[in-house]
Amino acid sequence: MVEALPLRIFLASPGDMENERAAVRACVDEHNARHDGEDGVMFEVVGWDRVRGTVRRAQEAINDLIAESHFMITLFKDAWGSAPGSPWGYTSGTEEEFFTALLELGQAEQPMRDLWVGFVKGSEPDARILRLRQHIIDGHSVMLESITDLRDLKEKLTQRLESWHDLVDTKIPRHVDLVPSSGKDVLRAANLRLRGEKLIDLGQPDAGRASLKEAAVLGGPIEKLAYAKVLRRAGDLNAAYTQTQKAIDYFTDGGTLYSTLAADAFSAQARVLNDQGRERDAIGRLEHALTLAIGDDANAQAIRCRIQDDLGLAYQKVDDLANAQRSFEAALSVRQKVGRDVDVAQSLINLARLLIAADDLESAADYAEEVVATLRATPPSGLHANSEVLAAQVRLRQGRPDEGVPHVERALAINRQLANRRGEAISLLLLAQCHRAAGRLDDAEDIAMECIAVNEAMGDANGAAKAQWILDHLADHPPVS
Repeated sequence: MVEALPLRIFLASPGDMENERAAVRACVDEHNARHDGEDGVMFEVVGWDRVRGTVRRAQEAINDLIAESHFMITLFKDAWGSAPGSPWGYTSGTEEEFFTALLELGQAEQPMRDLWVGFVKGSEPDARILRLRQHIIDGHSVMLESITDLRDLKEKLTQRLESWHDLVDTKIPRHVDLVPSSGKDVLRAANLRLRGEKLIDLGQPDAGRASLKEAAVLGGPIEKLAYAKVLRRAGDLNAAYTQTQKAIDYFTDGGTLYSTLAADAFSAQARVLNDQGRERDAIGRLEHALTLAIGDDANAQAIRCRIQDDLGLAYQKVDDLANAQRSFEAALSVRQKVGRDVDVAQSLINLARLLIAADDLESAADYAEEVVATLRATPPSGLHANSEVLAAQVRLRQGRPDEGVPHVERALAINRQLANRRGEAISLLLLAQCHRAAGRLDDAEDIAMECIAVNEAMGDANGAAKAQWILDHLADHPPVS
């Protein structure tokens, strides 16, 4: 029988609380001993000391550990702590850890289930501690305890551990209204971003876009990049570029340049440049972005793979297929080692498009079938749409346009659900091509005209011209028998 892994409790506290940290660990050990063998539920205490040396901002590595934790204990007494150099303006590492856990608490897919905050009686507590305590009391934000001494700490924590024992299989996302010492409404901005992204996933693009716009006003680089993404999908490339530049400005004006978030900002701007037809500029931006995502942690690897994807696509657009293949294969190699099927599927889509360009349609079809089958059991996403477009393109090139129609229709439905206007335009163009090749000229004409309207709304003259070509050559292509 394989034993269950212990549930992680992240312990956040400033440096003046060594005795309290020892008391917490002893209390958790006693709880585990008391319940040993009952139901397999065990707790382990983790903290900054579990983080290895890193070339990143140290607090980012600590935050990664919080993202893997199920509960948090936060303790304050007299000291507030030192500033961690955060892009959100946190004035102590403990404060950033606390607010990071609150963000995790609001995300359904993250393991964080509950937080417990203890204010230990001290001799002269920092004024920021007193303000935080009062804000929590006023807003009834999270569970708070006033603690007189170590014995009191252990008694109250013992009760909390017993209640956490019942939350093992339960995660109820909770959004907390609390403002950090910087005055930046970090939690509201993050929650607006999460809400906007979820609304778009649920097929409510207007409401989702409004939430993301407000998140970008209140928040930092992450919120601005999320809003830029939806603007780019809607074809508003100038506004998307502006948002990516606002995110970049944070890093060029003194933020941590060598970080995955900085790399993400530069690569997001490169995607906009690529859509604007400035492929050479995009390639240069992406090559530099690769140098910023340093480190071998999972997040850095994922960012570098995405940049390699974008590089390959940009190289492909300028007909540099050798460098395109090099970039795609670099990303695939990393993803295969990690073993995430969804990420591998992205690499297979990219390589299949190179095979189409090389007229190796049989191999491209094999890749397409593998990707569609892999993604079938996962929620719809832009990747699903891309896989369906790929499958339709292969069948069209193989002279089987009727078989391509169901694939491209699914891609069109997904892109509309995600409010991806550029993806919608691509799907419409491909659908018109399939109907034209199959001899259904009336259908091809109607869909091509719809494609022109979408492209004109986005200001994409090149996309509109491709659809117009179909209208001008409707009868040129003999139907497939």
